[in-house]
Parts: sequence; C-alpha cells; structure tokens
Amino acid sequence: MDYSKPFCLDMSLFYLAVFFITLSFSQPQKEIDSLILLLENNTQRDSVRVRLLLTTSFKLRHKDLNEARSLVDEALDISSELKWIKGKALSLRQSGMIYYREGNSLKAVEVWYDALKKSSAIKEAKDFELTIYGNLANVYADSGEFEQALDNYNKFLELAKKLNNRKYQIQALTNIGTLLTEKETRIKEGIQTLEKALAMAKKENIQQYVVSILLNIGLSHKRNEDYSKALTYYQQANKLSRKTGDKYVELLTLNNLCNVNISLSNYHEAEIYAKNTLNMSKEMGSIEWQSSAWESLSHIYETKNNSEKALNAYKKHIKLNDSFASLQNKEKIAKLEAEYQYNQEKNRLKAEADKKQLLAQEEINRQKLMTNTSIYAGSGIVLASIIGFILYRRKQDAVVKSKEAEFKTKVANTELKVLRAQMNPHFIFNSLNSIGSYILNNDTDAANNYLTKFSKLMRHTLENSEREEISLEKDIELLKTYLDIEKKRFSQGFNYDIKIDDALDTKNTLIPPMILQPFVENSIWHGISKLEGNGTISIEVKKNKNVIIYSVDDNGIGRKKSRKSNPSKKESLGIKITKNRIDIINKRKNVNANLKIIDKENGTRVEVTLPLELEFTND
Repeated sequence: MDYSKPFCLDMSLFYLAVFFITLSFSQPQKEIDSLILLLENNTQRDSVRVRLLLTTSFKLRHKDLNEARSLVDEALDISSELKWIKGKALSLRQSGMIYYREGNSLKAVEVWYDALKKSSAIKEAKDFELTIYGNLANVYADSGEFEQALDNYNKFLELAKKLNNRKYQIQALTNIGTLLTEKETRIKEGIQTLEKALAMAKKENIQQYVVSILLNIGLSHKRNEDYSKALTYYQQANKLSRKTGDKYVELLTLNNLCNVNISLSNYHEAEIYAKNTLNMSKEMGSIEWQSSAWESLSHIYETKNNSEKALNAYKKHIKLNDSFASLQNKEKIAKLEAEYQYNQEKNRLKAEADKKQLLAQEEINRQKLMTNTSIYAGSGIVLASIIGFILYRRKQDAVVKSKEAEFKTKVANTELKVLRAQMNPHFIFNSLNSIGSYILNNDTDAANNYLTKFSKLMRHTLENSEREEISLEKDIELLKTYLDIEKKRFSQGFNYDIKIDDALDTKNTLIPPMILQPFVENSIWHGISKLEGNGTISIEVKKNKNVIIYSVDDNGIGRKKSRKSNPSKKESLGIKITKNRIDIINKRKNVNANLKIIDKENGTRVEVTLPLELEFTND
C-alpha cells in the first residue's frame, strides 16, 4: 500500500445545495406530525392542499422517500385537475428532488427542465429558476459533466446577483470554486473563488456555510499537496463545528485532520484524531467512517512497529469496508436499473408520438383527397388504398422489428446481468481475502486448494457466459465448486447434498448454466447464516416426463423472518434475473418453464422447471 498520499476517506467535498441542502439530515418529528394532521383535516383538492402536500413531502425527504413521492404525485394530480400551472411547476421541482435522491438523475433532469418551461406562471420566477439551475448544476457535478455543471452554476450566480441575494451568491461561489478545484489546472482559481465565498459568508455570519467552505478550501490545499495550509483550514472547521454542535461536520473534520496529519508524518496527533473519529462514528452508526478510522490506525501502528495491532486494525477495516462496499454496489445496481427503465419508457413514448404523427398525416392526406374533383375521385380512392396498404405493411413490419429488437435487448441485458450476478464483487473480494488470510497464517496447502477452486470457478463462469446451455454434469460440478468455496469462508459452516435422478443422463442433458446459483447464495447468506447451529442445503434434479425439476431446499430462517429483520428488503437481483432467463427460454422455445418459491415452516424451497433438452438423441 502506498502511504505517500493521504488515504483516509475524503468526505469533505460537497456542494451547497439550493433546493435540497444536505448538511442537516433530520426534520423535527413534531413538525412532520403537525403537517400530517393538517393534511388529514384539509381533504379538499385545492391549492391549499397542494401547498401542504409539497411542504410535507419536503420535510419527509430524508425519512421516507416512498411517502414523499406519494405526496408530491398527489400534488401534481390536483394541480393538473385545477389547471394551476404554478402548482404544477412547484410539484415538478419537488418531484425532481425526489428522483435525484432515489438515484434517478436522468429523470430528475427531465422533470426540472419541464418545471423551467412553466416558470413564467410564477410571480417569483427568478427565485424559482435560480433553484432549478442550482439543482441541475449539482446533478451535472455529481455525474462529472464539468462544463454543464459550471454553466448552470454561473446562471445561478447571475440570477442571485439580479435578486441581490447574498446567501445564494455565497452558495454559487462555493459551488463554482469547489468544482474548479476538481480540475488540476484550475485549483488555484478555485481556491480564490472559495476564499471570496468565505469572506462573504463570514460577513453575513452564516456559520453553516463558513464551516463547509473551510472544509472545501482545506481539501483543495491537500489536493495541491500543501498539507500545512490544509491542516490550518481543517482545524478552523473543527473548532467551528464543535461550536455549532453539528456532529456530522465535526466527524468529517476529525477524519480529515487524521488524514492530513498522516501526510505530515504527525503520527501522534493522527492517532488521537483517528480514535476520536472511531468513537464518534460508532455513536452515529457510520460504517464507512469506522472503516476509515481503522485503516488509519493500522498505518499508524505499523509506523510504531506494532505489527499485531496493525494487523488487527486492518482486519477490522477490511470487514467494515466490505459491508460498506456491498451497500454501495446495491445502490449502484439500483441506479443503473432506474436509468435503464427510464430509457425504455422514453423510447416507448417516442414510438407512440411517431405513431400519432403518422396517423395525423394520413388524416390530412384523406381530407385533401376529398376536395378533389369527382373526375379524379375513383383514381384517388385507388391511390389512397395502395398508399394505405403500403403504410399498413410498413407499420406491421416496424412493429415486428421493434418487438424483435426489444427481445434481443432483453436477452443481451439478461445475459450481462447473469454474468455480473455470478461474478459477484462481494463474493470475489471475500474469496481473495480468505486466500490472503491463509497465506498470512502460512497455511499454503489450504491457500493453494482454495485458489485452485476459486480460479476454476472463475474460468468456467467466464467460459459458460457465452453458452446458452451446458451439460448437467458440468453444471453440477460448477455448483459443487461454488458451494465448497462458500463453505470454506462461511464461519459457522454448513452441510450440503446433491441428488440426481438415475433416469437422467448427466452428460447428455443440457441446462442453462448456474441457474440455481442465486438461490443457493440466498440460502447461505439470508437463510442458514442466521441460524445458531449448522444449516443444510439439499439440491435435487428430477426427471418428470419431458421436463426437469431443478430444486434447492434449505432449513434456514425462511423469507418471513428474513423480511421481519429487514422490512425494506426488496426482491433479490438473482430472482429477477432468473425470471428473465426463464421468460427468454419460454419465448425462444415455446415451452412452459417456470419458477416456484415455497415458504416452509423452517426454511425455503425453490423449484425451477425446465424443458428436457438432450445434446444427442437416439432417433
């Protein structure tokens, strides 16, 4: 590991949001309860209810996104019924904020541009446009679109100057300066802009802005490897955060003070800040900060030649970092799925618009034909019929091609998701850690055995990703390898058995590769991992006339208890992917393959019914 550069988590860089400020993460429950009571007492669908719905939605944005979405959708419906353009514009702005928090940035941008079109109906149009430009800039900055972000921040700044709003000017200058420091060639310009924002924030006595700007200037100097200046600004930010009582910002400053002291080789001070970061992050329940603190302590102990403490600290860092990485991967997958669904909906709407335009053009042509003289009426009708027939055929061909393209896209996306699910980053990361642990403990035989199984699984997974079907024998072998690997890294251990119907020729029977793997993974980590003792997984392959019933059965805690322990848990990605794979099989082969998930008193049983496919027949 290269410790010549700072390595603690750099979380100090953030943008001062306009419509959704993220420095405070909670709203008083009493205020929310009062708003909900007002909504219950004001049931009339008028502008008063619209404003109440939007205010309540805004207050709930950090607590319950689903409820916030429900409220803003109702506000948009009422505004449409009333034909109240201002209400629609305000609702669209709030809707965009919720899309952004859900991770659907593309939809947020689309909705905000729609809101801008309606801004002329608002008396305070400049204020409204200002918030939209600020939000658009934040989204573009998050996605790394530098020029578009900078353009929108400058529009935001110009409107703030016209309104003579000092608070918004500070926000604009802070965001512009922060964005500029992300470009290596413009760091100096960015720091100058941030210093200007800092002077204004101090003059206006807005302490919340002062501390955030101090953090961003500190980070900018650290990027420029001027660690002494960075330390000065971080110390000022830490002192101010303790004064204002903002625990989140105080934790942020402690982590960065640890970071920059390590860069300056001030290991004694760095250890104090790392321990303070660790204690406070435990109180706040922050996994990523705890992980960062342990990583820092590992390096500090290493410089003191305390190998045992260094190793223990690093193990704790790896364990926490793995949990945090898993959460980030799930969020990323959810975001990618949201973007895919948005693009699908966009294409569907475009196709409908094209169809309406085509029908409108046909109507215009028909009206023109009716105005022709009776002499050309007969020939006109014949000509119209021919044109209509051609258009109809073209339309039918287009529909067929569209469905084929849609199906091919679904196949391609499903195949990619299957490979991603089997090449699970969480599984790969933990496996490599296990191999590393064996090596550290000088258990070379175990490390070699584990590495052999792991490389075999990866090689076959990549090879089979290009095949629609493999032999049952190879699939069972691959599944055994996967189970052996999971069994080795599963702390409390588990048992498994595989039974194959004697009526099946495993070398000649073909099935989709690793179709049971997601369910085996669920059985291990969501079923039997919650048991106090050892769990058991039973895998069975049976022939029933012209179908194969492929099943996995566990004695874990079952789905009901799993949902109780995690009520917000959604259907797993593996189940969605398998459903898509089965749907593709049914469409390609005109069969009736299906998936059943059976909840037992103790555990879960999954059955996948597939058509019996043979590589060679006796005919």
